Amino acid sequence: MKKIIITLFAIFVINNSVLADGHVKRIISTSQTGMGNDIVYPSGKAKITAFEFNVPVGGPVVPHTHSFPVLIMIQQGEIELTQGGKSYIYKAGDAFVEDVGVVHESKNIGDVPVKAIVVAMGVEGQKIMTPVK
Repeated sequence: MKKIIITLFAIFVINNSVLADGHVKRIISTSQTGMGNDIVYPSGKAKITAFEFNVPVGGPVVPHTHSFPVLIMIQQGEIELTQGGKSYIYKAGDAFVEDVGVVHESKNIGDVPVKAIVVAMGVEGQKIMTPVK
Protein backbone atom coordinates (compact mmCIF):
# COMPACT_ATOMS: atom_id res chain seq x y z
CA MET A 1 0.00 0.00 0.00
CA LYS A 2 2.84 2.38 0.88
CA LYS A 3 4.43 1.81 -2.56
CA ILE A 4 1.13 2.63 -4.29
CA ILE A 5 0.74 5.89 -2.35
CA ILE A 6 4.34 6.92 -3.07
CA THR A 7 3.93 6.05 -6.77
CA LEU A 8 0.69 8.04 -7.08
CA PHE A 9 2.23 10.99 -5.27
CA ALA A 10 5.28 10.89 -7.56
CA ILE A 11 3.11 10.86 -10.67
CA PHE A 12 1.22 13.98 -9.59
CA VAL A 13 4.29 15.81 -8.29
CA ILE A 14 6.49 15.08 -11.32
CA ASN A 15 3.94 16.17 -13.89
CA ASN A 16 0.47 17.25 -12.85
CA SER A 17 -0.38 18.52 -16.35
CA VAL A 18 -0.35 15.07 -17.97
CA LEU A 19 -2.14 12.02 -16.65
CA ALA A 20 -0.06 8.92 -15.92
CA ASP A 21 -0.96 7.21 -19.19
CA GLY A 22 0.15 10.21 -21.27
CA HIS A 23 -3.10 10.48 -23.24
CA VAL A 24 -4.39 13.68 -21.68
CA LYS A 25 -2.66 17.06 -21.65
CA ARG A 26 -4.26 19.70 -19.44
CA ILE A 27 -5.16 22.82 -21.42
CA ILE A 28 -6.42 24.94 -18.55
CA SER A 29 -7.38 24.57 -14.91
CA THR A 30 -8.42 27.82 -13.29
CA SER A 31 -10.89 29.51 -11.00
CA GLN A 32 -10.19 32.91 -12.57
CA THR A 33 -11.04 34.53 -15.88
CA GLY A 34 -8.48 35.72 -18.40
CA MET A 35 -8.89 39.17 -16.84
CA GLY A 36 -8.06 37.90 -13.34
CA ASN A 37 -11.57 37.84 -11.85
CA ASP A 38 -13.29 34.92 -10.14
CA ILE A 39 -15.40 32.72 -12.43
CA VAL A 40 -19.10 32.93 -11.57
CA TYR A 41 -22.00 30.75 -12.70
CA PRO A 42 -25.62 31.84 -13.06
CA SER A 43 -28.47 29.65 -11.93
CA GLY A 44 -30.74 27.80 -14.34
CA LYS A 45 -30.77 24.71 -16.52
CA ALA A 46 -27.27 24.05 -17.87
CA LYS A 47 -26.64 24.15 -21.62
CA ILE A 48 -23.12 23.75 -22.98
CA THR A 49 -22.36 24.88 -26.53
CA ALA A 50 -19.03 24.45 -28.36
CA PHE A 51 -18.05 25.97 -31.70
CA GLU A 52 -15.14 27.23 -33.79
CA PHE A 53 -14.76 31.01 -33.90
CA ASN A 54 -12.75 32.83 -36.59
CA VAL A 55 -11.53 36.44 -36.66
CA PRO A 56 -9.90 37.77 -39.86
CA VAL A 57 -6.56 39.59 -39.74
CA GLY A 58 -7.16 43.02 -38.18
CA GLY A 59 -10.75 42.10 -37.47
CA PRO A 60 -12.45 43.24 -34.31
CA VAL A 61 -14.85 41.41 -32.03
CA VAL A 62 -17.37 44.07 -30.98
CA PRO A 63 -17.75 45.09 -27.33
CA HIS A 64 -19.96 42.52 -25.62
CA THR A 65 -20.85 40.72 -22.40
CA HIS A 66 -21.61 37.15 -21.43
CA SER A 67 -24.30 35.88 -19.05
CA PHE A 68 -22.19 32.83 -18.14
CA PRO A 69 -18.56 31.64 -18.40
CA VAL A 70 -17.12 31.19 -21.88
CA LEU A 71 -13.89 29.22 -22.39
CA ILE A 72 -11.72 30.31 -25.35
CA MET A 73 -8.93 28.07 -26.69
CA ILE A 74 -6.79 29.83 -29.31
CA GLN A 75 -5.80 27.38 -32.05
CA GLN A 76 -4.17 29.84 -34.47
CA GLY A 77 -3.24 33.52 -34.48
CA GLU A 78 -3.00 36.21 -31.84
CA ILE A 79 -5.77 38.22 -30.22
CA GLU A 80 -5.82 41.22 -27.91
CA LEU A 81 -8.60 41.17 -25.31
CA THR A 82 -9.42 44.62 -23.88
CA GLN A 83 -11.51 45.46 -20.83
CA GLY A 84 -11.60 48.66 -18.81
CA GLY A 85 -8.41 50.06 -20.33
CA LYS A 86 -6.43 46.85 -19.67
CA SER A 87 -5.24 44.62 -22.50
CA TYR A 88 -4.36 40.94 -22.49
CA ILE A 89 -2.63 39.14 -25.38
CA TYR A 90 -3.45 35.51 -26.18
CA LYS A 91 -1.91 33.40 -28.95
CA ALA A 92 -2.08 29.87 -30.35
CA GLY A 93 -1.98 27.35 -27.52
CA ASP A 94 -3.42 29.74 -24.92
CA ALA A 95 -6.75 29.23 -23.19
CA PHE A 96 -8.76 31.59 -20.99
CA VAL A 97 -12.24 32.17 -19.60
CA GLU A 98 -14.10 35.39 -20.39
CA ASP A 99 -15.79 37.36 -17.62
CA VAL A 100 -19.50 37.24 -16.86
CA GLY A 101 -21.28 40.61 -17.07
CA VAL A 102 -18.12 42.59 -17.91
CA VAL A 103 -17.96 44.54 -21.18
CA HIS A 104 -14.90 43.53 -23.22
CA GLU A 105 -13.77 43.44 -26.83
CA SER A 106 -11.06 41.78 -28.89
CA LYS A 107 -9.01 42.35 -32.00
CA ASN A 108 -6.89 40.07 -34.17
CA ILE A 109 -3.42 41.64 -33.89
CA GLY A 110 -1.57 38.87 -35.74
CA ASP A 111 -0.81 38.25 -39.40
CA VAL A 112 -3.08 35.18 -39.78
CA PRO A 113 -6.77 34.68 -39.06
CA VAL A 114 -7.52 33.76 -35.44
CA LYS A 115 -9.13 30.35 -35.05
CA ALA A 116 -10.46 29.49 -31.61
CA ILE A 117 -12.54 26.76 -30.05
CA VAL A 118 -15.21 28.32 -27.84
CA VAL A 119 -17.05 26.42 -25.11
CA ALA A 120 -19.97 28.31 -23.57
CA MET A 121 -20.92 26.88 -20.18
CA GLY A 122 -24.35 28.36 -20.46
CA VAL A 123 -27.90 28.41 -19.30
CA GLU A 124 -30.90 27.33 -21.36
CA GLY A 125 -32.60 30.37 -22.93
CA GLN A 126 -29.72 32.84 -22.40
CA LYS A 127 -27.59 34.32 -25.18
CA ILE A 128 -23.94 33.38 -25.39
CA MET A 129 -22.93 36.93 -26.34
CA THR A 130 -24.74 40.24 -26.02
CA PRO A 131 -23.26 43.13 -28.07
CA VAL A 132 -22.89 46.45 -26.22
CA LYS A 133 -22.84 49.84 -27.94
